[in-house]
Amino acid sequence: MIVLNEFIRKLDGLGRIVIPKEYRKKLKISDDSKLKISINDNYIKVEKYSDIDDNITELEKYQKILNKYLDLNIIITDLEENLTNRKELSEKIINKIKYGKIEVFNREKDILFHNDNFINFIIVPIFFFGEVIGSLIGYSTKSEITEQDKRILEMVQLILIKNLEE
Repeated sequence: MIVLNEFIRKLDGLGRIVIPKEYRKKLKISDDSKLKISINDNYIKVEKYSDIDDNITELEKYQKILNKYLDLNIIITDLEENLTNRKELSEKIINKIKYGKIEVFNREKDILFHNDNFINFIIVPIFFFGEVIGSLIGYSTKSEITEQDKRILEMVQLILIKNLEE
């Protein structure tokens, strides 16, 4: 466990503290990041929170079914990483997810896995109470993304959103 410098902070009148810039940078906490705050004995624990990560077990069930029946490999992301294998996403992919629209890319330079090959992929954003929190990404190096693939992933997206909001 890496321990950065310790900081002493005073609470303001509303009980707020400032998280040091070095910590925010290290953990990639931005203005719109969610934080989970809990208490354990005399400790207050503050950690990054992801709605997707909190529901990953449920999402992985859908992923297994989709991988079995589609000619696509499916990965699940939040707004920072591929949760399927815990790899960081490229800024280009993050921006496309945040755009919030379903996008299909056939015969594109591979920005998913950062190599020089060409790939076919579809990005389907996942919303939680109207906010983009992650995505389903279907990809193939062999076959192009079809209209049927798109419709199936749109349907799965709607089911996921309904389940997350319940």
